[in-house]
Amino acid sequence: MIHQLTDIRGIGVSTAEKLGEYGIGSVNVLLKGGEKKLCKVPGFGAARAAKVVASAEALIAGDTLVNQVRVGAKKAAGQVKAGAKKAAKATGKVAKQAAKDGKKFAKTAKREGKKIAKAAVKAEKQAEKEAKKLAKSAEKGLKQAEKEGKKLAKAAEKGLKQAGKEAKKLAKATERKAKKIAKVAAKEAKKAAKAIKKKTK
Repeated sequence: MIHQLTDIRGIGVSTAEKLGEYGIGSVNVLLKGGEKKLCKVPGFGAARAAKVVASAEALIAGDTLVNQVRVGAKKAAGQVKAGAKKAAKATGKVAKQAAKDGKKFAKTAKREGKKIAKAAVKAEKQAEKEAKKLAKSAEKGLKQAEKEGKKLAKAAEKGLKQAGKEAKKLAKATERKAKKIAKVAAKEAKKAAKAIKKKTK
């Protein structure tokens, strides 16, 4: 697509005429000369020249993109047509094969469904048996625990009584020893007192 200088942003008719006076009569010439050539034109500094060049490049890039899109669209349209023809031919075969596969799948599904149903029934019965066994085991365990608890309680009671008896025996023995020690201490005290009296005389 051929563009005029006025298609570039920032360039009006009068500016385009001025550029023509300096040998810049088209977008392509402007891009070839670049910013250096633009800066020679009165009214164009470095910043303005850079903006104008960037706008011109964007303009050309837009044309390139449009052309690429058009070419791509044509190719895509051709590919779609070819694919549609192939699909039309293959649709009949695919449909027949799909029907066959569907029947096979349905039969297989029925078989698997029956197997699963049987397995579920067996599993349910097995679970009931296991539950009954566990219930019986739990009941036996509870009874056994009760018996053991009673035994332990009796043993603890006996141990407590025995401990009480032993404590009483120890208390009596300790009391006897204490009395003996007290008597001995009293005798020793009397002897010591007599000895002291004799020495004082």
